[in-house]
Amino acid sequence: MQSSFPSSNSQNLVEASSINMDILTQLQDSIDSISRMFFVVVHHLNTQDPSKSKDAQQEHVQDICKKAKQIELLIDALPGINHSEAEQIEILKSLDQELKAANEEYIKAVQDAGMIQKSLIKTFYNNNLNNQSISFKNY
Repeated sequence: MQSSFPSSNSQNLVEASSINMDILTQLQDSIDSISRMFFVVVHHLNTQDPSKSKDAQQEHVQDICKKAKQIELLIDALPGINHSEAEQIEILKSLDQELKAANEEYIKAVQDAGMIQKSLIKTFYNNNLNNQSISFKNY
């Protein structure tokens, strides 16, 4: 199955994550904005004479329609929107496997770094002892 998600390259994953979060942030902001628009319209309808504010009503309708279209475009830009639920589940399983493999690789690298650190400390310690014994022999 061909995935629309980036390869396991970590830079691509970071960029994709950033882009997706940006879309989600924009979507959240747009939903908040349209909610405020609805609140303002309801408030105006309840407090003003509807026959006197036809132009304002028309402007509110246009603003809400424009914001709704922006929300629709943001939703369409989300990854996975063109995949069935089963395909999305498979993509998530694949990403989960990649994450587990990357985590195992990270744990191994941390363990290797710890072993190298211990080896370096031991080497420096032994060199220090050898240098001290050499200096005592010279006296």
